[in-house]
Amino acid sequence: MVDLKKIDTYFNKPEAYHVQKREVSRKSSRKLRFLKLLMPSVAAVLLALVLLAPHFEKQIITDNHDLTIPKKGELEKLHAEKAVFSTTDHNGKVSTFTADAMDETEPASKVVKIIRPKGKIPLKTENAFVDVQADLGYFDQGRNYIIMEQKVKAVYDNETTIETEYADYDFAQALAQGDRPVVAYGTWGKLWAEGFKYDKSARILYLEKKSKLVHEDSVLTANKQIRYYQDLNKIEAEGMVVLTTAESTLHADKAIIWFNDAQNMQIKKVEAFGHVEVVHDSAMAKAQKGVYLPTDNKIELQGNVSIEKDGNIVYGDKAETNLETMVSKVTMDHNNRVSGVIKGLSIRRAYHEKK
Repeated sequence: MVDLKKIDTYFNKPEAYHVQKREVSRKSSRKLRFLKLLMPSVAAVLLALVLLAPHFEKQIITDNHDLTIPKKGELEKLHAEKAVFSTTDHNGKVSTFTADAMDETEPASKVVKIIRPKGKIPLKTENAFVDVQADLGYFDQGRNYIIMEQKVKAVYDNETTIETEYADYDFAQALAQGDRPVVAYGTWGKLWAEGFKYDKSARILYLEKKSKLVHEDSVLTANKQIRYYQDLNKIEAEGMVVLTTAESTLHADKAIIWFNDAQNMQIKKVEAFGHVEVVHDSAMAKAQKGVYLPTDNKIELQGNVSIEKDGNIVYGDKAETNLETMVSKVTMDHNNRVSGVIKGLSIRRAYHEKK
């Protein structure tokens, strides 16, 4: 049976409920106090992990793949695959390049690294271009400037090809240059140099330091610089210059060589300056200045001239020699006297130049 007294007591004494509630509250308070004490410790541990995490050594197991852990800020860098970019020179001509990939060297940098750049640079001549390529490059967007490295190759419309390991090109100035050994070849011949510079606007090619140019049976070498003026069909060479042809060899401090045209590059005239020496067969001539005219097969010499052949030497201020007949005309500027040695005998005679 139901105990009614117990039921009445339960309802008539509500303090029992409140006693139970206070017991639960006391347990909750103890839990909260424990969490309050624990939270600073947890925060300290988390902070320590944040500070120490960058110093933990990371290990990546790869399956024959090259994976690189990004450095700080690297994810902010620009990266592009199969990129195409264009730039304009000071004449408004557009050069277009492609690349397997492009990456910023630093976040928000103006300089981008280019993997296998390849493109066309317009020349001064209408509708003429030079195709350039390399394994690696850097393009400075601010300076409008590109650097190419490793297997750099440039091919012109006339089939002239230039190869080197370093070259840079300033689009604003239309100026290309490199300080590494360079070789170039084409239908005109072949050249080597320790460095180069090419001014596209003026169409002048500079070969720096020791240089060598070969065309058919002619070889030109210089120790300082060779300058090729494309529009003038002219070459200037400086520094222990040597020009060798099938007929003779010319030595000088400086030489200027004129060609008939840029296609066949046949020598029309050679001007030589400083310590000029010409060797032809068994004859040798020396002077301070000389002019060689291959079409006339003639050499004109000036300043401290000496001509030696078969042991005979003639001295004068001027000389004109026919290389075919080896007949020389020697004159003096002041006293009209020519001196020389013939077969070991000293001679001096008056020579009156006809006006």
